[in-house]
Amino acid sequence: MDELTSEALRLGIDFRRGVSGATLTTFGSGGKVNYLFEPKNAKALRVLQKLLLESKTPCRVIGGGSNLLIDDRGFEGALIRLSRFDCIERKGRELCVGAGVKLPLLARRAATESLSGVEFACGIPGTAGGAAAVNAGAFGQSLSDVLEEVTVLTREGEIARIPARDLGFEYHRATLPQGAILLGLKLCLTQCDGETVKERMRSMTQKRRATQPRQPSAGSVFGRVNGIPAALLIEKTGLKGTRIGGAELSRIHCNFIVNAGGATTADYFALAEKVRKKVGETFGVTPQYEVERICSRIEN
Repeated sequence: MDELTSEALRLGIDFRRGVSGATLTTFGSGGKVNYLFEPKNAKALRVLQKLLLESKTPCRVIGGGSNLLIDDRGFEGALIRLSRFDCIERKGRELCVGAGVKLPLLARRAATESLSGVEFACGIPGTAGGAAAVNAGAFGQSLSDVLEEVTVLTREGEIARIPARDLGFEYHRATLPQGAILLGLKLCLTQCDGETVKERMRSMTQKRRATQPRQPSAGSVFGRVNGIPAALLIEKTGLKGTRIGGAELSRIHCNFIVNAGGATTADYFALAEKVRKKVGETFGVTPQYEVERICSRIEN
């Protein structure tokens, strides 16, 4: 056992070594990750943050892995997953939500509390923290529509609350202070009949099932291109159904690459780059990735 894991064990910080990246993402690919830490609270996270900085261990914070791919060579560093930050507390029309809360659970809890505003999250396989970091949305709604503030652990080890208006929200993007780790969010929702909220969620779920693939994926591959959904451009390239290795450009929604069986991260990006090149040749524009990639080595 090395010095980092010995110290983590002494301090009661949960960790695993040599974790398969395929188990950490919804696409299901990637090599082994040296360390996976799952701190139980902000105090443990603060200690872990200090340990990683002092040891100069490359690290990343991950959520549900729904828009993430890990290099097939693995990651020679530490991933931090805030799965234990899973509390939801109601205060009037507000919900205080831990970063590790899964979005479908958040949507169901809001419906149970007769609160409206996060119905769109019912079918997104991510976490609240990840959703805030990328301003996730669907069906014409975004998290920024109901987000009041976020709580973060700064790079300096301080707990800070940041109003949503200071996060520079754009389409599928938010700006957090450099090095900050998002701990939780405060949502301001609308009082509404619970059955009405649940019916909206059922309708959204049906639409999602009819228009998005059920096979493992990392969500949308590319963002909008000059305001145009990438799928509209990809559709016209004739690449729908193209397969490289185990990765296939979905026949149901061509801005999704699915794991059709045994796909590697390299398969995914080989196919994605083929699509980018074809769109560029056809329309003179190059779509930009929405999915994130963790390479085998990154700097802090």
